[in-house]
Amino acid sequence: MTSVVLTRRGTALWARIDRPGAGNACDSTVLTGLERWLAAATDPGVRVLVLTGTGRSFCAGADLAEATALLGDLPALLAHLDRGRRLVRALRAAPVPTVAAVNGAAFGGGLELLLGCDIAVAADSARIGDRHLAAGQVPGWGSSVLLPLAVGPALARRLLITGETWSAEESVRRGLVSAAVADDRLVGHVDALAAAVAALDPAAVRRMLTVARPPVAEADWDREWETLTAHVTAQAAARAGTASPPDRHAPGAPTRPDTLDPPPGTEHSRCAP
Repeated sequence: MTSVVLTRRGTALWARIDRPGAGNACDSTVLTGLERWLAAATDPGVRVLVLTGTGRSFCAGADLAEATALLGDLPALLAHLDRGRRLVRALRAAPVPTVAAVNGAAFGGGLELLLGCDIAVAADSARIGDRHLAAGQVPGWGSSVLLPLAVGPALARRLLITGETWSAEESVRRGLVSAAVADDRLVGHVDALAAAVAALDPAAVRRMLTVARPPVAEADWDREWETLTAHVTAQAAARAGTASPPDRHAPGAPTRPDTLDPPPGTEHSRCAP
């Protein structure tokens, strides 16, 4: 049984995260399924990628149970978290347009997946927010980098620091998503959107993506990742009962994420903007 269901709808390839009992949180199986979905974008018959979730959640973010279980193996934990980070960056570098069909709650890493897509359409029942601080965490998959591009720096700081939740209507008003539709119209609306894009000249669409996607400085990605690394290192040290986290530059310190082998199907994410 897969945690991500892939379905062709015309020339669009839909990925549906299918862990409703866990809020569609991203564990290793979900990351593997989404990497496979992204890799399929090289199929010439695929003109659009669509991401959605099962039930009342789009995605609740990283699976905290799996991440907590890895606190005793810090390099493994960082490698796991880096998979999600590179997945979002790969979304931003996909060779075809990407659409988030936000069917329900999108928090933490779910918000970051939404931000990684070119277009986001929300069902009226959707609720969207960062909420990393509510779980005692900090972003690592791009919300501190991408939120300011979507809603401006002032509102991005507000979402990140307060952890407040926006309705679908407010998310449209603030520019976080492009449209809100009735829950029972979400799939049909996105189908029509995908069909309209697929009818356009593919070469022109690819070139449009290079100018439509706002660039992000590598230093901004690095700052977020270094902050997350310091945070989870301190958490791991506290769990182990040590007085202070290890020196990141000492022998045996966690490997920098950019030296880790990329997960299958996401090698192109190294070149993401």
